[in-house]
Amino acid sequence: MKLFSKLLSNLSWIILLGLIIYFTIRNNSNIDKLKNESVLTKAYLFEVKGVGSKGTIRGFYRFKVNNNYFEGFYDNDNLKKYDSIDILYYINDPKINQAQKFVLEY
Repeated sequence: MKLFSKLLSNLSWIILLGLIIYFTIRNNSNIDKLKNESVLTKAYLFEVKGVGSKGTIRGFYRFKVNNNYFEGFYDNDNLKKYDSIDILYYINDPKINQAQKFVLEY
């Protein structure tokens, strides 16, 4: 029973590490796409609120491409509801998007 418990614990750590690596690589891949094959447009903040225990200010934005709406979010202390921000979206999939400032500073 102790051996099974130890194997399960080790497997949990391996899965957790794998997920961290996967999301890190995926995020870097998306940033590369946005740096190399993106379209610049305006998005409008429809909600701004504090999230998390550190008081991070998160703005939720919406933009339109070919009569379809897409959403994303951006963390920045200076965001105000109904403001517009510049965002980049991947030319082949607007679901991949991010604030231009975030991409340039990444």
